[in-house]
Amino acid sequence: MIKGSFSSDFIEEVRSKSDIVDVASKYITLNRRGGSFWACCPFHHEKTPSFSIKPDGQFYKCFGCGESGNVFSLVMKMENVDFITAVEMLAKENNIPIPTQQENEEMRLKKQQREKMYQILKATSDFYYNNLQNYPNSKQAQYVASRGLNAQTIQKFKIGISLNFDSLIPYLKKLNFSEADMISAGVVGKNDMGLYDFYGGRVIFPIFNSFGDVVAFSGRSIEQAPEHTKYKNTPQSLIFNKSDILFGYNFARELKKEHLLDTLIIVEGHIDVIMCHQAGVTNVIGCMGTALTPLHAKNIKRLVDNVILCLDGDNAGALATKKAIDILKQVGLNVKVTRLELAKDPDEFIKKFGANNFVEQLNNAMDCVDFVLMDAAKKYDLNKNADKTNYIAEALNYISKFSTPAEQEVYLKEVQQLVKIPMDALRKSLVQTGSQPKTEDVRATKTENVPNNYLIESKIMLLASMLYKKVDNFENFSGLFTTDDELSELYKFILQKKQENKDFNVSTLFDNFDIVDKSLIDRVINYVFPSEDVFTSFLQDTIKRVKLYELKQEKQRYTTLLSNAKTDSEKVEYLTKIQELTEKINKENL
Repeated sequence: MIKGSFSSDFIEEVRSKSDIVDVASKYITLNRRGGSFWACCPFHHEKTPSFSIKPDGQFYKCFGCGESGNVFSLVMKMENVDFITAVEMLAKENNIPIPTQQENEEMRLKKQQREKMYQILKATSDFYYNNLQNYPNSKQAQYVASRGLNAQTIQKFKIGISLNFDSLIPYLKKLNFSEADMISAGVVGKNDMGLYDFYGGRVIFPIFNSFGDVVAFSGRSIEQAPEHTKYKNTPQSLIFNKSDILFGYNFARELKKEHLLDTLIIVEGHIDVIMCHQAGVTNVIGCMGTALTPLHAKNIKRLVDNVILCLDGDNAGALATKKAIDILKQVGLNVKVTRLELAKDPDEFIKKFGANNFVEQLNNAMDCVDFVLMDAAKKYDLNKNADKTNYIAEALNYISKFSTPAEQEVYLKEVQQLVKIPMDALRKSLVQTGSQPKTEDVRATKTENVPNNYLIESKIMLLASMLYKKVDNFENFSGLFTTDDELSELYKFILQKKQENKDFNVSTLFDNFDIVDKSLIDRVINYVFPSEDVFTSFLQDTIKRVKLYELKQEKQRYTTLLSNAKTDSEKVEYLTKIQELTEKINKENL
């Protein structure tokens, strides 16, 4: 089996030499309790440790947010990298040579294409940056100067300019890049007139991935004519996904490595990020003009537990703030909000009032639920009963979703002061609001409502026994795993590993199955075995139930055949078989 561009043998070698406890301890503080290590989960905010690492199975599981995985998925989440990069990082840490000959052709070509794109984007970024240095009197350079960007900031963010639509192409050709490669990288376009600089005549802001590699550009027009769109951005590509990348995230990641990051400030655009950095506020990232996504929120959670939303001060900014709160809270982040009443955005505020006043605004950021309650109140005339009812419903919905019981009392008092309704009535309404399942709860309920009968429980128990090597006779259970479901797939996987005489544990499952919290496979992984004497009896009972199930299934098959029999000899044959199976079933039931 090939995973990504590496053979399964190489992946297993890296896995076997990468102890998950050692790897995790680089990111979080672990404490041993019994046979497991525990910590506060790095993927959601919590005060009581619910993140568990099992050394024997080489996997982790958070009993708070449901995240689980092996050493590869841990590195992927903590470092915000893909699977291949995680394998390479662990291989380098363990001095394991990374193979190049084992790559299959498709992956080799894809990797080659990615590397070529990185090279072109780096060369293009250097070209634009040098243009700004070499042509200070150009109208594009004058625009950069008018924005108050100093030389240090320009160098840090590699800001550049495109002077025209022509000069980039011959520059890249001299570096031996083909026209097709330029177009694929998104820096060159093609029309009836031929090739042209995709960002011709614009001020250029490179977009970096978490490692500081250029993966895209945003070109700002300096023309006022309506046919010139304000910003022109790189399309999605092999190395750029705007729903995943945050502007300035690479700098925040460096702060995290130096233990200088506690809170991230989220602003709306890259100019705001750049001006904040220039003002000395460097823990700032931006959404690059797009709405915050769940992927963005997960990436932020890998760095911090606390965020401050400082989006634009207009109505659109308020709406974006509320949407962002929902997304950020879903991953367990503590969210505060700063509203810049006297400026439309951080850039304007810093220029008007200075960096110190901006920092003071951030220090006085309000709790996100307070913000929602205040913002919602502005929409309603609370002297009218209908508006008051609608406001209460909206307010209680947020209070129910995003606060602890103790916090709810505080927020309810704020609502009570506005609507003048007794606290007991608000508390009762809050209970009713909280009892309605949210989207995630419904999804979880669907998983948990899988029939909890003896057959499902038997399968889970037997698979856990195989997985943790408490039984050897795997083949004896084949009759139980004939259906087309995830448990049967897991059985086939374990059986194949055993037949191939290859080792397996929980860690290997995460590379082969999409394991969702509270799914059936997740229940197998986290199966709690009873004491040894109880387990022996329980196992025998389970095997007996499995045999009964198989016998009953066989009896049902012959009963169906009997009902469709066309000759007397067929009827006699099927009746005889049914009688034999009935005797076996009765014997097993004794």
